[in-house]
Amino acid sequence: MLRSPSLRYIAFLFLVSGFSALIYQVVWQRTLFATFGIDSESVTVIVSLFMFGLGIGALAGGYLQQRFPRHLLRLFLLLEVGIGAFGLVSLELIWLVSAAAGDTTTRELVLWVYLILAIPTLMMGATLPILVAWLQGYLRNIGQSVGLLYAVNTIGSAIAAWCTVELLFVYLGQQATVLVAAACNFATAALIVHASRRLVREDLAAVEVAPLAVRTAPLLPYPLVAATLLAIGYISLSQEILWFRMLGFMTANRPDVFGLMLAAFLVGIAGGALHSRRACAPDGKPVDYLVRALFLAIAVFYLALPVVAATSAHLDKDVSTVVAYIAIAALAFFTGGILPMLMHLGIAEHGKDAARAMSWLYFANIAGATLGPLVTGFILLDLFSLEANIAILSALTALLLLALLAALPKERAYKLRAVALMALMAAGAWALHGGLYAGHLERLQFGKPDHPRFAYTHQNRSGIITVETDPRGDIMYGNGIYDGRYNLDLLRNSNRIDRTYMIASLHRKPARVLEIGLSTGSWAKVIADHRAVESLTIVEINRGYVDAMQRYPEIAGVLKDPKVRLHIDDGRRWLRDHPAEKFDLIVMNTTYYWRSNATNLLSVEFLELARQRLKPGGVIYYNATGSRDVVHTAAHVFKHVTLFSNFVAAGDAPFDLSYEERRTNLMQFGLVQDARHRAELERLASVPLLEVHDSISRRRELWKITDDNMAVEFKVR
Repeated sequence: MLRSPSLRYIAFLFLVSGFSALIYQVVWQRTLFATFGIDSESVTVIVSLFMFGLGIGALAGGYLQQRFPRHLLRLFLLLEVGIGAFGLVSLELIWLVSAAAGDTTTRELVLWVYLILAIPTLMMGATLPILVAWLQGYLRNIGQSVGLLYAVNTIGSAIAAWCTVELLFVYLGQQATVLVAAACNFATAALIVHASRRLVREDLAAVEVAPLAVRTAPLLPYPLVAATLLAIGYISLSQEILWFRMLGFMTANRPDVFGLMLAAFLVGIAGGALHSRRACAPDGKPVDYLVRALFLAIAVFYLALPVVAATSAHLDKDVSTVVAYIAIAALAFFTGGILPMLMHLGIAEHGKDAARAMSWLYFANIAGATLGPLVTGFILLDLFSLEANIAILSALTALLLLALLAALPKERAYKLRAVALMALMAAGAWALHGGLYAGHLERLQFGKPDHPRFAYTHQNRSGIITVETDPRGDIMYGNGIYDGRYNLDLLRNSNRIDRTYMIASLHRKPARVLEIGLSTGSWAKVIADHRAVESLTIVEINRGYVDAMQRYPEIAGVLKDPKVRLHIDDGRRWLRDHPAEKFDLIVMNTTYYWRSNATNLLSVEFLELARQRLKPGGVIYYNATGSRDVVHTAAHVFKHVTLFSNFVAAGDAPFDLSYEERRTNLMQFGLVQDARHRAELERLASVPLLEVHDSISRRRELWKITDDNMAVEFKVR
């Protein structure tokens, strides 16, 4: 496949380049999420701008390869050095820009994020057109050139996706991981310098010795190819978003899921790009390949969710996760060859002009991918369910195939057979859809074939909320995992609501309270009911929880309480953006410590931010979900730490309320109904709140959680 040593050498260097680029993407996105929030708006802006920067880079690369055709490898070298140099200071730059940004509107968020990502993504995007131009000197076949480089670069990215979440984040931190990526950039540049004489000599000679490709005229109109690649980019990135929604739901958002999903996706893309090179050969059948790939992509994507759900229900949830990754790789294999194939069909084979034309088509593909988070992630997922979005994307892919069939240079009988097959597939989907997708959320979440249907589901761009009927209080699940019960009864205590009542034992007068995370609203109702509470500020990232509350009017009424203010926002970002707000008590019924991005509310950096928002004698009270590392981290920020159940309370003043003070405070809850409730409150007043600061802080085997080490997500397993 690669007869020339120089081709193999450059292919390897581009693989290393892809390895470093994916590391940067994962680390920068995590850092930006911690800085600007993980709400749907911030995620959409960050992912879209990253893709947009790559697209602008593709155009820049197309210009540079045409402007400096005899210095292509030197251009690649300079780009790698530039990316590595930026990587060295990238995290510090993100922190500086975030500090300068402050409270931001959506428009300002776009500008600040692009200020950070513009230069590195431009350099990353420019590498492919430049190397395609170099490789054209050997192959004189744009489809094979793009297919080869796209494949090896994607293989590098796939390796990086796995290594980042399974090795680098486990044994290193974000800063050290970025240094690994920068080292790869500098190593690539050094290897180019080492072999520069031989490579540049072949670079100059390639144009003179390489044979011309047989075909010199495009088989498809260039505008049609550009429009198709725009659509393919949108469809592919949208499919990736829906894959992540499905995997996140069935795994309760494990932190390694995104990296493993990317690895599977990129392996499939690489395989498809390599496989497409055969069809781009002079004796290949590129049109047949394109039509077959789109047919198979539609079938795999539409059937994947029912197959994964059935596997989860009838075999095992772990097995179903593996099946999901296989389906992702299979779909990506079929779509991965479409980019080089369409470039082969739409670009005439003539040297540097082919590479320039390729850069515009690559830009169109990335522009379509940029629309994925904007249209599917931000709009369609807010309007339609996961199931409906799969149907929409499948139908859109089918319409794209119909449009291509009309333009492809094939005989009428071939097109009629393809249309008939498509009609048969559509009829089958219409007839079987209800049965295929029935109970898919229950099967994905519980892994049982006969689990009762959910009483209520709510899907929006922030995630999937499901509610299960239970006589001890309906159970809410957020993105596939327990997130609370609708219960206010202290005696029933099915949701350990006694932990909420304990706020009266932690602070003498909690007049101003901040609650991060609304969940069922049960906690908010109890807190607002305390007579000492003058104001309750609630910050909730997902508006769907507010909608779910409306089914429980005895709880939903808290949002109409004049002392309550609700903000739909990322909790950490809201704290950062409101430095003037000070609270006596900050309460967080935090999610499980091992879930993706849990670090954002458990790290030293967050606790130091929360400490700045506490009044003198203020307390932060939050769920450690069984992690001693969480308690250990609190002891490194605050002077006093105590525990109740699985909650940790921390502050700079001792927890020294007497029994009488605690009892008096506990009796201030308006929900206290009778003697049995008062007896339970008296029991809570007598529960010892032992100081654990010194003992827990001395435990060296525990992790101090930081934004950099992400210990609870990647190191404690």
